[in-house]
Amino acid sequence: MTSTTMSQIVWPRAELAGCIYCTILRDTRGVALDQDQRFNFFPASPFCAVTWMFEGDLYGIDHPDQMERPWTGTKVPNPSFASPLPKPSVTWNSGEVYMIVVVFYPDAFSAMTGLDLSQFTGRPIVEEVLPSSIFGPCRNFLDDVPREGTEKSLSALYDQIEIVWASMRPDGSRPARRLKDWSGSLALRAAFSGPGRSTRQIARRIKSWTGLSERDLQGLGHSEQLFAKLHEAMQMGDLNWADLATAAEFADQAHMTRRMRQYTGFTPEQLRQGAGNDEAFWGYRLLRQYFTKPEGQ
Repeated sequence: MTSTTMSQIVWPRAELAGCIYCTILRDTRGVALDQDQRFNFFPASPFCAVTWMFEGDLYGIDHPDQMERPWTGTKVPNPSFASPLPKPSVTWNSGEVYMIVVVFYPDAFSAMTGLDLSQFTGRPIVEEVLPSSIFGPCRNFLDDVPREGTEKSLSALYDQIEIVWASMRPDGSRPARRLKDWSGSLALRAAFSGPGRSTRQIARRIKSWTGLSERDLQGLGHSEQLFAKLHEAMQMGDLNWADLATAAEFADQAHMTRRMRQYTGFTPEQLRQGAGNDEAFWGYRLLRQYFTKPEGQ
């Protein structure tokens, strides 16, 4: 048995930088984790994601009482396609897992699939609505990794996605280092795309491309700013919640706490402690890799 799990962010190649946000690898094989350690806590997210389970399985936790008996949750299909989530989510693994998650910008996923994401907000995207140009490579990837290996299979998957992206990429789409910048450029593109320039028409486009309102996207961007400031304060060993609320541009500490609970399900202090030593918070620890991402990647 090994003593540590593996969680890693893989950044996309330049040609897919406006399409794929990142790829996440998660491996717990050979690590003895108890039931509570096999939970997976994630914040609200503006992204679409495709998850492949190459070993183990995944259960969605939909009700608080399922936390005591997580195997009663909904078993997630393999592969699974997640839409943007306006609230935090919890999943659970029944045992060891090896999983890969490709995270897409929602407007890119909408463009490549032709889906109006406002019809799927907060719930899975069923494979029946996906075009073969997307579902086919995703289904084949499930067989390719055990046969060809992760690196080679990911490269082949990216090749196929790149072909679709090149033909469907919307004019004006571009990647951004932070959610605040991306949502701002998305709003600008919505203002100049298609007929109509009214506030309602722009809002409808944003909701169709992302499944979320512009207000939701701004809130998520603000929360990301808080995560960044929290990471910086923890790195410096100088954490003061009132000062952090001011630095992250919240009205006060109480406002920061309410917003954090809304998007993560936890208070800032609970999140700090969990991210520090709780295996179930591995997704939040990945933010360290995100905030130390080299410029230009």
